[in-house]
Amino acid sequence: MTTGRRLACLLVAAGLLAACSTQAQAQVEGNTAERIRIAWPADDGTLTPYTFDIGYPLMTLVYDTLFWRGGDTDEWLARRLRRSQAGRRVEVLLREGARWHDGRPLTARDVKFSFDYYAERYNPRFTPQLEAIESTEVVDRRTVAFNLRHPSPGFRDLPLSDVPILPRHLWRGLGRGETPPGLPVGSGPYRLVERTPGERYVFRANDDYFLGRPRVRTLELPFNRDFDETVRQLASRDLDMIPATLSDRVQEEIRESSFETEQGLYYTGTSLMLNLREPPFDSARARRAVSEALDLRRITRATVGVSENSFAADRGYVHPQSGPASEGELHRFDLERARAEFAALDLPPITVLAPDNDPVRRTAGEQVVLALTRAGADAELETMSAGELDTAMGANDTPTFQAAIRPIPSLASYNPDFLRLLFGSQERQAPFNYSGYRSEEFDRLAAAAARETNPNERSQLIRRELRLLARDAPEVPLFYPEGAFVFRPSIYDGWDYVEGQGILDKRSFLQTDIDAEAPRSGAAPPAAPAGAGVGVLGVVALAMLGLVVVVIAVGAVRRARQS
Repeated sequence: MTTGRRLACLLVAAGLLAACSTQAQAQVEGNTAERIRIAWPADDGTLTPYTFDIGYPLMTLVYDTLFWRGGDTDEWLARRLRRSQAGRRVEVLLREGARWHDGRPLTARDVKFSFDYYAERYNPRFTPQLEAIESTEVVDRRTVAFNLRHPSPGFRDLPLSDVPILPRHLWRGLGRGETPPGLPVGSGPYRLVERTPGERYVFRANDDYFLGRPRVRTLELPFNRDFDETVRQLASRDLDMIPATLSDRVQEEIRESSFETEQGLYYTGTSLMLNLREPPFDSARARRAVSEALDLRRITRATVGVSENSFAADRGYVHPQSGPASEGELHRFDLERARAEFAALDLPPITVLAPDNDPVRRTAGEQVVLALTRAGADAELETMSAGELDTAMGANDTPTFQAAIRPIPSLASYNPDFLRLLFGSQERQAPFNYSGYRSEEFDRLAAAAARETNPNERSQLIRRELRLLARDAPEVPLFYPEGAFVFRPSIYDGWDYVEGQGILDKRSFLQTDIDAEAPRSGAAPPAAPAGAGVGVLGVVALAMLGLVVVVIAVGAVRRARQS
């Protein structure tokens, strides 16, 4: 299993390339489409919670969670959450009407089974989120209770908005490493009806979905790895939308009246990760010198341009406009001090690794090298394929990289409890700690923040975490780009922009009011005529400006290690 895939998401957030052939234009009727084609970067197995690598967004088309982050409301399979006064018991009431794709009803027994299963069968994304759970119990057919070891104020988000629910009748009795035979069965708005290894996925709308029939009937996902070719196809109208945030330059290249752009805040950023396991970056002094050499505003301008929604990452390892962000700047740019430190430290040459097919992060690497060179360091950029970068980051053996450009997962900005999975010292509780950072102080602060129920006290603990990370510099956050999603509204214009995430959300394809107890009354939405051309579906929750962002983005799951 490659390091990039083990990191991929989250985040994974980070977004994905959607390519859409339009040899025949789709006929749209009431924001519906009969068929949509999406370019996916790789064959990702059968897309169960234990077999996907980079495909969390696709997996969530098939499987539902209890809640769903972002948007006006977050209830999904759950109708209501109730906490005990002490905060150590959480009861969740399920909606009526949810069924598995094979027709069986989804009940509280499935929910209990799922959380117990993830606790017993290690999954690097989901199992660490269950640390607070002591036990689960079925109260009645529609109610499940979680008994917690300690209060967990972020529990509604992590794990309840992230962990997919499994059908008990198909998963119970399986041996370790086994999954149910055939294509996955979930409760989500789409079924995976075809997987042609190495070629494509085909999803079909779940007509009996408890929130109403999806507005797009069929999703076809041919595997396509070439970002530059995808942009060319969009510019030539062979594509209808790319569910990835695009730079100003790319937008200008393809801008025309037939496209529209949805813009807003985007929580997936870019950072410089350092390897703390060996010299020179086992030294905090050396890491701080690197950090002080980086003018984040200059790097941001040169890499993603200037817009009202693009930000230098100067308030810590979360988006500056998110709730957990520091109230003041944490990053210190001091070129003269960096020069003095580099001269005193006499560091060996520094090699910064960057993906060769991600133009934004490749440019970020170039800017980092320029900044280090201005400060007197001997630095060079090395670009490589995703597989080579995986190996350097420790895919199969000890990591050999010094510094690498990588994504910042959006989950950290939604819920800073996710920082523990990125920087914690315990391997099984921090599966995405690839810098090798170890800090008892960070572990103590993160554990205290996860338990603190007073909002003000919790915020202060989180900000202390961010200050500590800025001081110790296992990673130097660089920037957060604007979310800019280009699509052709004549094909489909029912996109739902979620702050921090963009339009890459399954809510974009449901017309029902998800705050209601049952699907909206009336007939299902009409589909475009059979044989119509194709549109495109944005199904990703993480940023991606090329395959490498999918492959390295934190937040999507590694193939589970069985233990």
